[in-house]
Amino acid sequence: MANNDEKKQNKKSVDEKTSKEKQEIDIEIKDNNDSKDNNDKKEKKDKHKKELANKDEEISSLKKQLEMFKDKYYRAIADMDNQRKQYDKEYHQTLKYASQNLAEKLLPSFEMFSMVIESGDKLPSEVKNYVIGFDMVYRQMIQALESEGISEIKVQVGDKFDHTIHSAMETQEVSDEKLDNTITKIIRKGYKIHDRLIKPVAVVVGKLKKDEEVEEVKDNKIDNQAKA
Repeated sequence: MANNDEKKQNKKSVDEKTSKEKQEIDIEIKDNNDSKDNNDKKEKKDKHKKELANKDEEISSLKKQLEMFKDKYYRAIADMDNQRKQYDKEYHQTLKYASQNLAEKLLPSFEMFSMVIESGDKLPSEVKNYVIGFDMVYRQMIQALESEGISEIKVQVGDKFDHTIHSAMETQEVSDEKLDNTITKIIRKGYKIHDRLIKPVAVVVGKLKKDEEVEEVKDNKIDNQAKA
């Protein structure tokens, strides 16, 4: 009996030890599995983060490319618009001044008509009737030229000399400072087409005398006044 009990006790002890070892193994296996699962999850998480980072870089790169293409597109549009404006400007400039060459060829004859008409009072009476006809033609020519934007440059004696529209053919000494650099005589008319000069007005320009000469003129005036 004692042996049976001892055997049973030994078996029970072995079974308990075996069970305990089995539990420990199960726990170890479970821990290993949990650790493996955690590692797998971490790897997946890291992989996901890396994929997200790669996608962010790709998106950032695509955005930069998009901005570059947009910039090139807007620049191309702006260049095309500038070219169109330039072409339009050149086209309208061509139309605006298209009659200039013709005007330059007609102006000598036009000026001849003007000279004849202005000297009509000095011509013999039998010629004056022709001058009346010339005057009618002259006025029609003026209207035709003005319709093309061609006009005479208005200038009067006493106006200040302007090198942009006047041409100084000669100078005339003057004693009055107010007449210095002013027009004292008109030699030939000038013309323009819109805002562009075709032919400057030929003029004589007043030039102030030197101080000695001015003083001499003043002294003469004083003497003349005293004698009077």
